[in-house]
Parts: sequence; structure tokens; C-alpha cells
Amino acid sequence: MKLIYTEEFKGDIKKIRDKKIQKRIKKLIQKIIDNPEIGKPLKYELFPLRSVRIPPFRILYELSGDIMILHKFENRKKVYR
Repeated sequence: MKLIYTEEFKGDIKKIRDKKIQKRIKKLIQKIIDNPEIGKPLKYELFPLRSVRIPPFRILYELSGDIMILHKFENRKKVYR
């Protein structure tokens, strides 16, 4: 599976200074690669994105064939806006 990071996702990740959260992000991305359907499908204007949790954060990603695009990493309160 090919993995693509959007500029927004890269910027969101750079803001995270906590090494524990960075480690959790890497583990979760690997879980998504292993099982792309793991995330919750989103609806309405956020379709076809999927969401996975790293409390209190969310990763929004999109599946397109053999390509996974990581769109956003943000606090739960801000990510869906």
C-alpha cells in the first residue's frame, strides 16, 4: 500500500512535541496499513474520509484503491470543522 501525507497532516504532526504521542501515531499508522478498514467511515461533507482515535486526537485518512492518504491529525474538538 502506498502512503501519502498531505501538507496539512505533516504540519499537524510537527506541532506534536510529546514523544509518547508520536510513538502512538506511528503504531496507529502501521495498524491502518495492516488493516485499512479499521477506521470509522465518516459521512456527509467528510465522505470518503475515515477516522481513527488516539484520545484526545483523531487521524483522518482516505483510501483510494492501493493508496492511503493521511489528511489530518488534530484534537477531536477541532478535526471535524
